[in-house]
Amino acid sequence: MNFSPVKALIDVTDRSGWPREALIGLKLISPDDPSCSGIGTEASLTDAAQAQDRIRFFLKDRLVRNFRDVGRAWLSAVGPCVVEVNHAELLDEGSRLFLETLATLPERDVEVRLRVGAGGSSVTAHPPKNPREETINRLFTQVGTLSQAELDHLYEQAVEYLSVGDSWTAERILRGIQPRRDVPAVWGRLGLAYTMQGRTLEAEFCYLRWRSDPDPVGVAGADYALSMLYARHHPAYLRSLDRTAEYLEHGYAALDQVDEDDERDLTFHRVFNRNGYALVEFRRGRVDEAIEHLTTGISKLRSGTAVHRMHQTVLIYNLAQCYRRIGRIDSAIDTYLELLGVDGKMPEYHMELANCYLSLERFDEALASLTKARNLGPSIQEVHSLLGFTYLQLGKTTEALDAYRVAHECAPQDTEALYDYAYLLAESEQPEKALQLACSVGHALLPQDQAVKLLTLAAEQHAQLGDLPAAQSALEEVLALTPNDPDARANLEQVTAAMA
Repeated sequence: MNFSPVKALIDVTDRSGWPREALIGLKLISPDDPSCSGIGTEASLTDAAQAQDRIRFFLKDRLVRNFRDVGRAWLSAVGPCVVEVNHAELLDEGSRLFLETLATLPERDVEVRLRVGAGGSSVTAHPPKNPREETINRLFTQVGTLSQAELDHLYEQAVEYLSVGDSWTAERILRGIQPRRDVPAVWGRLGLAYTMQGRTLEAEFCYLRWRSDPDPVGVAGADYALSMLYARHHPAYLRSLDRTAEYLEHGYAALDQVDEDDERDLTFHRVFNRNGYALVEFRRGRVDEAIEHLTTGISKLRSGTAVHRMHQTVLIYNLAQCYRRIGRIDSAIDTYLELLGVDGKMPEYHMELANCYLSLERFDEALASLTKARNLGPSIQEVHSLLGFTYLQLGKTTEALDAYRVAHECAPQDTEALYDYAYLLAESEQPEKALQLACSVGHALLPQDQAVKLLTLAAEQHAQLGDLPAAQSALEEVLALTPNDPDARANLEQVTAAMA
């Protein structure tokens, strides 16, 4: 099982007063924790979806956001501390990612020590007992002799773990039962686990095994999963809109093979497929055709079932994105407002509405939407970046500087967020801090445009602080990257003349 060390840490605190976003994150780490049992009423449709209804699954960036929210709540409860992990070589993937996130939280007095082998900690925390996990572990020790009902139980547990975002535990369960339950559904869920981990080649292998399902609905599901690998998840050099379209068309045709008396919700499966094809049309620039697919699908999902409501929000969101693409910003705003009427607790929806307001220079309305997005999702880096930009447009430099700082802290590896913060520090006459940030990354490892921006900023701060040789060196690096840059050459000549 994943997260046992993290559960041990969390169990030393009282979680009853944690904020909603921390309890939503806790659901990933410890889904049976009583503290998060009622969070569904406070969460978005995406976060509150039950395993059988879930159609959105979370990749690494979303997990890190969850971990940040949990880490902040935990540290607020325990205060300054040292976390020492003995036998760190045995850490599971989820716990390792959580501890890495915890260690990099800004302005938090916490030190994480990973020790190989036994350590000397005087206090040891143990995870709470969990009947469900004990049952899973017990069954796993005798997986070769389990009944079909027991194998089914393990499969259902894997689906539950996938639904909350713990793909690692789900993968272990599925790999363990696959030799005894070698059916297409197991391969499909295993492929999903690999996709969530970014292991897309392994995912494709599993989805192709799933595609051998004699059930046409299963084939359509496998085709959709394969189409999204080629549209979104594979590395860029493997992606192909043509392959995406081929899989979607094959899956749509497979649904026509289902018996007419089949009681499954074929309307949902057909709309789900055409939503995928709307992405193909969108990427090919055929936005009107994408809009037609989406509006037709939305009209077919006007029912009260959970899966219909969830998928309806996906379609409405995609429709709003189409309107933005073709410049129909007022229609996009109306569509986002409709979307928020269905699910007002999804922070990304408020953020996208703010983007529309920003494009129309309606900065007060953008600020209101971004504030809601920040309150619902305080660890979303893009929200803070947009807040920084919006505050600047409103002449609120102090607030903009704070927003850009938080954006950088949310994603320290994001060079654009770092540059935004460093640039505003420079504009706010804080050259030492700006220079420290601009020089905190290895420029040789960055894309050329990002390296040039940071080197130019560093040169300006060196000059501001009177270190002309350092400014000269930075500008020479800029010219080595962009020999025909007239501004960099003029600046270098000016610095060289000042040094003469």
